[in-house]
This record gives sequence, C-alpha cells and structure tokens, in this order.
Amino acid sequence: MNWLSTILAFVSDRRGTSAVEFALIAPVLAVSLLGVAEVGRVVYQRTDMHGALRSGGQYVLNGGRDLAVAREIVLRSWTAMPEDAVVEATRFCQCSNLPHACNSPCAGGSVPEAYISLAAHATLGGIVVGYGDSVDDAIRVR
Repeated sequence: MNWLSTILAFVSDRRGTSAVEFALIAPVLAVSLLGVAEVGRVVYQRTDMHGALRSGGQYVLNGGRDLAVAREIVLRSWTAMPEDAVVEATRFCQCSNLPHACNSPCAGGSVPEAYISLAAHATLGGIVVGYGDSVDDAIRVR
C-alpha cells in the first residue's frame, strides 16, 4: 500500500502547475510574436516604398518635369530600400484613354493628355524567415 499512497500523493500535488502551463504556452507566444514582427516589417517596407513614390509624385505635381530628378527623389526618399530595388520614371501621352504620341495633336485637334508615371519594384522580406515577396507599386501624375 505504500506505493499506492506515493502515486496518490504525486497526482494530487499541485506545485509546479504554473511552470508546466507556461512551458506549454511559451513557444506558441514566441512564434506569434515573431509572426507579428515579420508582418510589421513587410508592411513598413511596403509603406516606405509607396511614400517614396508619393514624394516623386509631389515633385511632379509642383511643376517638376525632369524624369531623372523625379527618379532621384524617389530613390533618396526610400529609406528602407532593398538592394534589388528598381525605380522607373516615364512620360507618356493619351488621347481618349488610348496611347498617343506626345508631339502630335489628337484626332479632333486637341492636345494629348500628358502623364508621368513613377514605378518601383522590389523584393520585400522579413528578418527571421528567409522569404521574399516581390512587390510592384506605381503612381501616375497628370
């Protein structure tokens, strides 16, 4: 009967329950925290990229027409720019939402609508998991 009382004493002892519960839940909490950090970093990188494009667009809206300067503004404004980032600045014209040469009038004799497009491409990734999310973003300013 001595072994039976030892087993019953072991089963009824509640000391250390909190430590066991913490040991079971701690890995789940740690993985969740890392996941939130990963998502937060990618969201920050994407927002930073879009903000840089908006800075270049603001230059165009304020009357700037030099594509090289607009591209340079985007590159300098992009604080968390990945190494593989590509920024393009292009000018194009349209007549009735159709592509048209910028140096000739539209069919009705009207002036074509001129636009400047700023586009960025990069691979955004986290700090813990080695993955890359290929992201494209563009703005068009008239």
